[in-house]
Amino acid sequence: MVAGLVPGLAVAFHWFGWTSIPGNRCGGSSFRPCPEGTTPTILLAFLCTFAGIAVVTWRIEKLTRVRPGRALPAVLVVTGMILALWPGRQAYVWLRGPVVDRAWDTPIDRPDSVTGAGNWVLDDAVVRARTDGLTGYGLGDGRELWNLAAPERGSACAMSDSVVDGVGVIVFGRVDAPCDTVWGVDTASGRKLWERKITGGTGSESPTDGRVAADGDVAVALEDTAVRGFALRAGDPRWELDLDAGCSPVVASAAAGRTRVVVQCLPDGEFGSLELVSLDTATGKAVRRTALPVESEWVAAVVVSARPFTLWLKEKDARGTDAALAFDDRDRLRATVKVSGREEDLRMTAYPDRSFDARPALRAAVVGDVLVTAATKPGKMIPEALSGYGLDDGQRLWHTGAGGPVTALTRLPGNRLAVLADGRIRSLDPRTGHLAEGPLIREGIDDVAEAPQLVRGRDGDWVLVNPDGTGATPPLLGFSS
Repeated sequence: MVAGLVPGLAVAFHWFGWTSIPGNRCGGSSFRPCPEGTTPTILLAFLCTFAGIAVVTWRIEKLTRVRPGRALPAVLVVTGMILALWPGRQAYVWLRGPVVDRAWDTPIDRPDSVTGAGNWVLDDAVVRARTDGLTGYGLGDGRELWNLAAPERGSACAMSDSVVDGVGVIVFGRVDAPCDTVWGVDTASGRKLWERKITGGTGSESPTDGRVAADGDVAVALEDTAVRGFALRAGDPRWELDLDAGCSPVVASAAAGRTRVVVQCLPDGEFGSLELVSLDTATGKAVRRTALPVESEWVAAVVVSARPFTLWLKEKDARGTDAALAFDDRDRLRATVKVSGREEDLRMTAYPDRSFDARPALRAAVVGDVLVTAATKPGKMIPEALSGYGLDDGQRLWHTGAGGPVTALTRLPGNRLAVLADGRIRSLDPRTGHLAEGPLIREGIDDVAEAPQLVRGRDGDWVLVNPDGTGATPPLLGFSS
């Protein structure tokens, strides 16, 4: 019976090793790397195969000298093989590490002209905005909970970065026209609570995120030359702040009773200033104005964190500012983290045509006083590492390899982050950069887009939300162990 253990291990290792290869192909320059544990498992399979043949042959010959006949040796060998299957599986599980497989997915988007615009993550649901409306999905099974169509010929062009008291704010606009229709949406039922018309930005020149925000009981919306506040649940006008002549708001963020708006002034069409204007969210009263360190027009302005307020700002002058700027509660500049340095380039966002436009899924997050972001070596485009920068002085605290391309990054409870890189989800300590081992997506990773949003599901499950859900990648995929 003992002789059957070795071939039993060979059978187990062959089965688990070969079936672990996604799509029956991996490795080399043309395919994804083989899952962790696959190569040693297959090597052990062949080792046990040759060793098992030798051991079984030797034991059968020895046994038949004592007790003639082949029935008993065969029974003993088969029994040994069966008993070896369980320890073989346990050895494979140890070599492989934890895994998750696709548990469910949602039907592809129709019509094929729509794209994902952004997401709100709730306790038990994900609200996914498409260019033609909003859909609520259950986190546990991906079941469609509700659907809310966009205005006639309108497309979603901006979303609030948070849902407050069950209300999200979204703005729509027509093609080649301003984003001028603001909605307050009950995210539990999918009901439109209110609608207001505003004087939107000037179409394609406006940023596609940060045009609306929600804080306390106020919804904040950016107009062409003003900032307006509405009652979050009823939509009644609360206040309006008119900007100086030649000035327009660029991007806004609201948290803890304070709304911060980046305002650019172009008197007579020439660059004048770029300022951070802080407002009392409840009243709209301007509290302070802070000059931003630029001398030309903005090119990119993305809020990385509402509190502490952290802004990625890039100006038109190639020799000018292109950095993450961190501010304290009184809007004093605490730290400047350059996007491109001697050792690495920061990749806080994906390419615009491959990500969510209205609310991008960033590859960067602020946890405490640390900015964590995906990073590349100079000259490389695909981030395969992570770096942490202190927001007290802007210095790099740590740098760690991610094991492959960084696809997504999201916050976890307990001041930790989850990182999806090379098909494995790991937990990251933002203070030290230590990446703890996590589950490998064994089946379904080929249906994940380049820049999805990673969402923590129920009971250790995970959900990935794809920007494009019309083709090979479904809108949502659920993964379970």
